[in-house]
Parts: sequence; structure tokens; C-alpha cells
Amino acid sequence: MIDIHSHILPGVDDGAASPYDSAELLKQMQKQGVTVAAATPHFYPGNMAVDDYIENRARALDSIKKSAEECGIKILLGAEVLYFHGIGSAAEISKLTIEGGKYLIVELLGLNCIDDHVIKDIENIRNNFGITPIIAHIERYCKYKGYKKLFSLIDDGVALSQINATFFLSFSEKREVKKLIKSGRVHFVASDCHHPKKRPVYLKKAFEVIRDISEEQYNRILKSSDNIERELLAAYEKQNG
Repeated sequence: MIDIHSHILPGVDDGAASPYDSAELLKQMQKQGVTVAAATPHFYPGNMAVDDYIENRARALDSIKKSAEECGIKILLGAEVLYFHGIGSAAEISKLTIEGGKYLIVELLGLNCIDDHVIKDIENIRNNFGITPIIAHIERYCKYKGYKKLFSLIDDGVALSQINATFFLSFSEKREVKKLIKSGRVHFVASDCHHPKKRPVYLKKAFEVIRDISEEQYNRILKSSDNIERELLAAYEKQNG
């Protein structure tokens, strides 16, 4: 299993605070069958230059390589990029894709609505750079004004979507969970883990719920995960020789 969205790198964002926290999250992943994890710390435009962010990320990875090896987990480097005006024309986002490949995780939080300008910006990530945006935690945007326009991008294959495993734990969200899964708009389930106790890894539970909702969608999501895992590992080999 691959976890394409996690905050396991220590001390770089609001995720793991220390190598110990990282090691505990990696152990949780191991127990739930994860063998490949994308480390995707937050990237906030304007807070830090891209090259400085990349250096910090590399140092953080070095501090947990031993723990990852002990758990048998290969860590891929990426970013969770907060949407900003003009993202579809910013060439530097290519440095923030997962392992320098063609997938970029994009977060839309902080927007009051998803308007035509936002949609065009997301389209341009693909049109201008050949990068496929993966919309992070798609479940959070269902109450945004204009969210159906975002769903149209997914339906048209312009963007992919990722759902957080924690979304499956709340009984109050049961109807929304079923609706979103049955729509076929979910491509990946990710932990989005930040802390071994406060925001741990719940992937196993999430997949159990999905299977109960729809065997067909369960198999489709697993296939999507397998496909992206192969592509990202190929990008990893290309980057690391």
C-alpha cells in the first residue's frame, strides 16, 4: 500500500514534531501494510523560498531514514502546496511534485468559494506543465460554494482526488462518506497523518469502510493506488539513480 499524503518529516511543519514522532507514525504505517509513503509537508507560498523548503525537507528526511528502513517503508518526497493565485503559471511548482514526477498535491483551504478563476488556475497546472494536480482531502470542499466545478475537473480527468482516512471514522459523516465513495470521484485514500496520537494513521479502518460501502469502488481505488505507486517509484529511481 502507498500513502500519498503524510506529514511524517519531523520539524518542518505542523506534522511530526520530532524523529520519535516520525518513527511512531512509520510503525503505524507498517502495521497497516504501507510500504511506500510520500512525505508531503505543507508548502505555503510566501513563507519560504522553494529551494530553502527543499533543503529543509531533505535534512528532515535524513533524520528518519534509519526508522524508515527498519519499518521497510520507502519514503518519497513531495509537498502539500497551498493554492495561490497564479499557481498554474508558476514554473517552480515542478520542484514540488512527488519525486520530481508529474503529480502535485494541492490544498484549497482558506478559499471561500471555488470560482472560475480557481478552476482555470488548476487546469493550467496540467496545461502549462504537464503536471496532474491531486486535490488533497477532497471531502473538505463539499460545502464550499462552487464545489461542483471542482468535481467537474475530476470527472473530466483534469485533476485527481485524495480523501483522508479520518473522514471514515465519524458516524455523523456517514451519509457524506457513502455519497462521495459511490460517486467514483475518489482516486486515493491517504492518512494525512501528523501525530502518532492526535492525528495517527487510520488507513486500514478506512479501507474496511470503503469495502462495506462498495466492493467496486474499493477495487477501483486500490487499482488507482497501485498505478500511482508504480509511477512514483519509477520517478524515485530516476531521481536517485
